[in-house]
Amino acid sequence: MKESKREKTLRFVLIGLCILVVLGGFVYSSNSREHVMVPEQPIHAEVLSAGNGERNPIIAVAKMAQDQPVLIMYELDRGNQYYFKVVHSVSLKKTVKMLGLTKDKNGICVQLDKKQWVLFSESLEVLQEKKDAPSSMISSQHPFEYNERDQLIDISFNEDKDPIQLDLSDRKAEPVQVHSLAVDQSLWLVVLQEDLVLAQGQR
Repeated sequence: MKESKREKTLRFVLIGLCILVVLGGFVYSSNSREHVMVPEQPIHAEVLSAGNGERNPIIAVAKMAQDQPVLIMYELDRGNQYYFKVVHSVSLKKTVKMLGLTKDKNGICVQLDKKQWVLFSESLEVLQEKKDAPSSMISSQHPFEYNERDQLIDISFNEDKDPIQLDLSDRKAEPVQVHSLAVDQSLWLVVLQEDLVLAQGQR
């Protein structure tokens, strides 16, 4: 039976709709996969000052505390098994996306949104709010490699120094960041996905 012009047009419209539905599903699933692959880091840390024989390390930590985003300044008490002593703390309206330090390490840069940066003093007072990241922002993070099989972190240096290893064999989570807590690099802060741990540096 010969197909009428109307039936032919209807057939092409239906085929076109089916193609659009399939393409729409493909694009949606691709976006969903991309979204799932980039989980937000719930904890961030920066070292304002490393410790030595006379002073304790001072660190800034952004994390969730009882479902509330907070920024906390800790002093790690060397005389009390590096107890995390709260020096200052402030509640935040949004979770922290990025944490950094001013170049002279006397201020903390916090990104709360795509175009919302807040500069805090060492006592966690708001000094400035900006739409862009501060140009002089630095980080106390050290580049590292993680050996998942042996659960060892390898930290190399540009200078003529032997690499340092950190043993994470008692931890199941992978490290996200590492920061030196001591001037002689004997003690390190390891940031995991949802926790902070201390590790002794071994050459």
